[in-house]
Amino acid sequence: MSHLQNHITHFAGQELITDHKKIKLPDSKPRCTITGHDAIGASFKLPLDDALLSKHLLFLGNIGTGKTNAISQVISQIKDQLTDDDLMIVFDTKGDYYDQFYSDGDIVISNDTTRFKGSAEFWNIFSELTIDKTDQSITENAMEIAANLFVDKIKNSNSPFFPQAAKDILATFLTVCAKKLPEDLHNNEDLIEYFEISGRQQLQEFFELYKQNRVSSYISKDASAQADGVIAELNQLLGEIFIGDFRKKGNLSIRDLVRNKGGKTIFLEYDISVGNVLTPIYRLLFDLAIKETLSSSKTANPKGNVWFFIDEFSLLPNLKYLDNGVNFGRSQGAKFIIGVQNIPQVYHEYGEYLGQSLLSGIRTVFSFHIDDIKSREFIQNRYGLAQKKVSYSDPFGKSSLDVVPLKVIEDWEISNLTIGKAIVGLPEGNPFIFQFGEYQT
Repeated sequence: MSHLQNHITHFAGQELITDHKKIKLPDSKPRCTITGHDAIGASFKLPLDDALLSKHLLFLGNIGTGKTNAISQVISQIKDQLTDDDLMIVFDTKGDYYDQFYSDGDIVISNDTTRFKGSAEFWNIFSELTIDKTDQSITENAMEIAANLFVDKIKNSNSPFFPQAAKDILATFLTVCAKKLPEDLHNNEDLIEYFEISGRQQLQEFFELYKQNRVSSYISKDASAQADGVIAELNQLLGEIFIGDFRKKGNLSIRDLVRNKGGKTIFLEYDISVGNVLTPIYRLLFDLAIKETLSSSKTANPKGNVWFFIDEFSLLPNLKYLDNGVNFGRSQGAKFIIGVQNIPQVYHEYGEYLGQSLLSGIRTVFSFHIDDIKSREFIQNRYGLAQKKVSYSDPFGKSSLDVVPLKVIEDWEISNLTIGKAIVGLPEGNPFIFQFGEYQT
């Protein structure tokens, strides 16, 4: 229908605005002001206030369409306004955000922090277990952490018994260590070294000593083939994810950082060279941070905000608490800014039903150029249909005019988006075209 583009005009319902003078914008004090141009080249500033940011932002578009540049404008202004009651967590896949926004006092979590300035502290799995200092919480935390780390292994295995049993062994081992062993052994290095030097018999003796008969049965000498399979699953996962700085002694707890906030920014530096091997660790850290933000142990009206920036969303799959964070986190100060290359990535990781629930909770969407059908349908379905006037000439040269229901956003309008240009949909009002200015450091 692109040949009709110049013969279609708006009649009723929503329309895609090209002139910023016709755009309805928030009139409250903005936290961020994004500079750019409208579709006809006129300069204007797009204000983003706290009410709008509390409903989260989604940046959708192909690689190289301007998402990172746009997100950088948001990060820079929010970071400048952080108070002691705020915390920012940035999932950084290329190091761009660290290079632009790191400042003294910020935290870097990576498998190789020698590449970065920042805290010399290393993350400690036991610090997440023992933060509440009760036996019940240690048991619950150990079970949840082990389940989170093994979720992909269990989901993708043809024999799920083995990763399931390995998960139970890890949860029980962490629980016993945290409750019974000296604190100087509560660290990643000693944890991994123990499993590297211990075989089936040593593990069984450990569990029998502390009367953990249920998990001891998984590795009984009477079922040696089963025991070998279970231990192999456990050692494989631990050997994959506890590498580099993640196997060093440290005291860092992301849950503790969320509780204390302090105006810091935490950079979770994803190492592309390692690929998705470390995905379980990064997912766990983000899930723990989201859960802590949503925790019922907090006051009814907590001070400040926790800002979650997740660019390249597909590299952080299956976040357990993200849907709750997006849909119910406003009262706890959780605010999400998410960048994704296409909608099928979301559906692949979360399923179409949960993916739609997640995406519907993000009320402000910046849609850059994108090619795949599902993503275009997502953009178009968000705004639905409008009544439009279609003028045409019949074969005899007679001009006619019809009013028909057509998409508010047509395919050609998405195709015509150049680098840095997006269709912006705020929680209220018509969608409009916005050309982002280039972020200046």
